[in-house]
Amino acid sequence: MVKETEQTIIHVIGVPDQFNQYVDGAIADEALLEALQTLKTKKFIKGHVGAVSHVPVTLNDEHHTVVTVGLGNHNQRQQRDYLKIWGTLFQYLQRERFTHIKLYAKTFLAKTIDAAAIFQMMGLQLEQATYEFDNYRSDKKAPFELEIEWTSQEDSDAYEHAVAAGQKLGRAINYARTLGNMPPNILTPNYLATLVQQHFEETLVEVDVKDDKALQQEGFGLIHAVGKGSVNPPRLITLKYDGDPDNTENMIALVGKGITYDSGGYSIKSKTGMPTMKFDMCGAANVIGMVDAIANLHLKVNVVAVIAAAENMIANNAMKPDDVFTALSGETVEVPNTDAEGRLVLADASYYANQFAPNLIIDFATLTGAAIVALGEDKAAIFNKNVDHKLLQSLLDTAQQVDEAVYELPITDTERRNIKTSDVADLTNHVNAHGKALFAAAFVTHFSGETPHLHVDIAGPATTTKSSYKGPKGPTGYMIPTIVNWMMTQYHQ
Repeated sequence: MVKETEQTIIHVIGVPDQFNQYVDGAIADEALLEALQTLKTKKFIKGHVGAVSHVPVTLNDEHHTVVTVGLGNHNQRQQRDYLKIWGTLFQYLQRERFTHIKLYAKTFLAKTIDAAAIFQMMGLQLEQATYEFDNYRSDKKAPFELEIEWTSQEDSDAYEHAVAAGQKLGRAINYARTLGNMPPNILTPNYLATLVQQHFEETLVEVDVKDDKALQQEGFGLIHAVGKGSVNPPRLITLKYDGDPDNTENMIALVGKGITYDSGGYSIKSKTGMPTMKFDMCGAANVIGMVDAIANLHLKVNVVAVIAAAENMIANNAMKPDDVFTALSGETVEVPNTDAEGRLVLADASYYANQFAPNLIIDFATLTGAAIVALGEDKAAIFNKNVDHKLLQSLLDTAQQVDEAVYELPITDTERRNIKTSDVADLTNHVNAHGKALFAAAFVTHFSGETPHLHVDIAGPATTTKSSYKGPKGPTGYMIPTIVNWMMTQYHQ
């Protein structure tokens, strides 16, 4: 085996099931191609998707180190397979601390998959798959940095732009992950607002923050109700990106649930249910990541994002079961369950977002365990109110392409009636009935009036307990790839 040094260049090559599946000119060096064929015949390298092999190769009496990654069968390969291909490759290079590679780009091409999509996923996985969170550890690792040398200037010119676009998306996902990973004694609603303001300084994104006094004065009764029991009062964070200033009617609103810690309030969670509740702000973190990517990619769309940030705690002034509060909409809401707080902050945030006259509202929240019961931990539930079926289907198709599982659940007349069954107020935030994910969706979307509204419950896939080719366990940035890629196709420059 050739001993690698820091200066050693690692030759990185994609290997399909059969070498005749390469596009023309994938490997110009006949000696290298012959050596790879011999190694594959002897099973030193493998062709199934994501299989990484590390082998020495001698060419013209010179020793080279080659890392191959399997591409699978050309006829069965799908675009999303490249997430595993690039992810496993970069994670291997990271573990081995390889810092300089020569990439045989054409070996990764497929005749039926757009090259830009392949190399955008390369950029995405270069960031996403190698993410590490060690902010609060004393044994921090040096960040993984990889110098990529292309086999030709032609490849560099053709693919570097796509790689850079993918990296912008990957960095946005990682920023959302970092926000989600932060401990709740540090990431309070106010500190979240401060971080967002700092992050978007000198960018195309405008940030506005309403403090607890402004929320009270302006009538955000539900956000105030959730946050008033904490020593860390709530904040409403609004992000605006005007990517299409000549068409101000071209506006999408994104809304995120930002409960920086959820004890359940007086409807208190169990000792096993309370840990991990720092992740109850992942909907907000992911919306922030979406805006970051949209702005950095200069998408031609106008976006307003509304983040409702609060802590749901217990105190002598905290909201109690049976309390009634007045929403920003002017409607009264009875609160039988203080642990159904997410829908309360989303209600005010959705109503506020609707004041910007968007064509579409999409909210994201770790909202209900019922969504997990219905679909499992690895799938998001999406609920549709007044959204054109073709538009929703295009979003679902994008989700499939980027390997995010999203399934539609209904909002029925039953849930629309049930949210109005309080004996003392206009609405109730909870009923003792099945279909709790549907009830929550009906409650949140009620506050957007007739505006088309998609409610996305990411209670399951917002975090993962296992590492994968997409990165480590913890926050996932779920729905950022779907929404950003969908907007890239809808509103490309």
